[in-house]
Amino acid sequence: MDAQQFFSTVDRLDRFLGSLVRAQEAKQQTAQRHSTRVGELARAVGPVFGFSGGALDDLFRAALVHDIGKIGIPDAILDKPGPLTAAERDAMRAHALIGADLVAPLARSKSLVPAIRHHHEWWDGTGYPDGLAGTDIPLAPRIIAVCDSWDAMTCDRPYRQALGAQHAAVELRDGAGVQWDPAVVNAFLANVLGGAAPRPGGNQALPAVALTAVSA
Repeated sequence: MDAQQFFSTVDRLDRFLGSLVRAQEAKQQTAQRHSTRVGELARAVGPVFGFSGGALDDLFRAALVHDIGKIGIPDAILDKPGPLTAAERDAMRAHALIGADLVAPLARSKSLVPAIRHHHEWWDGTGYPDGLAGTDIPLAPRIIAVCDSWDAMTCDRPYRQALGAQHAAVELRDGAGVQWDPAVVNAFLANVLGGAAPRPGGNQALPAVALTAVSA
């Protein structure tokens, strides 16, 4: 089930959220279907951590809207083909707060706000917007962060070409315990990639742009 099918089967609120997702993806051409893919990946990983039934639906819904705040970011920044300036990077990072503020007034937003606000927090505490670390980061955004980063790395972006699956898997393993929750990385690689991902150090070095691609 993709985003359109999901939102067509649920209530008016979800259809409204679906319209926002479609508007955001239409605004950022390179992100089309990104939200759906992240939602599907999160739904595959969620059961490992006890998500089922309505809770799993909530995780899927949160993953679909995790980037909704990008609707408030200028196109020139979203689609810039080169590195962002410090000011542009700060503007891009604001999407986490913009998105959380956007959905906060809505009914049943309790599961959405943390996922939107915290999906760029890093396991080591150097992420944004609140500098949360480890298990202080809610579980849903920890799952979404890995799924979001995987999709970002394996799809073409204005600033770099897509990485292959093996290279992206190495990035996830190398970033476990720094950027991402190690348990979520392990679950993702075992359950989504079937445990066939390479171990760190077993492949050639990755391009230096790889981590830049998943930190915005």
